[in-house]
Amino acid sequence: MKRTYGFTLIEISIVMAITALLLSLAMISLTRVQSNTYVDSSVETLLSDIKLQQTNAMNGRLDQGGLPAAYGIHFETTSYTVFAGDAYDEFDASNFTISLQGSAEFSSVTFPNNEIVFERGSGEIAGFVEGSNTITVQDLGSGIQTYIELNALGVFTTIQQ
Repeated sequence: MKRTYGFTLIEISIVMAITALLLSLAMISLTRVQSNTYVDSSVETLLSDIKLQQTNAMNGRLDQGGLPAAYGIHFETTSYTVFAGDAYDEFDASNFTISLQGSAEFSSVTFPNNEIVFERGSGEIAGFVEGSNTITVQDLGSGIQTYIELNALGVFTTIQQ
């Protein structure tokens, strides 16, 4: 009896199918991790900018009239703009716009006029209305959401779902 060595076509097909299945599962897992990273990174940057704007309003940086200035953040769907002054002026050259990463976007901003303004000197949120104080950042692909709630003093709480 003659012995043959090697693999049959069926054996090779089974190994390739198992390999393809494992690779697709790994790819799905990595996509979710990437989406989660986009949301986390965008939220961390936003929270840092919120605190910076509040600090700017509190520490007495002066506006052009020599008075302490109010500072704020204006929200769009996929970006936000940090600004100086009592209200957002889209034509002000000193504004700085930050885009959210990946497919992250603001799915909900309940602050009036889609902006937060910190009062001069105190750093409290100007015109604060309880119940109109949340921001939701969501990744469109995965549906991962992070809720940010601020109180009148600008202290935030985050919840990720």
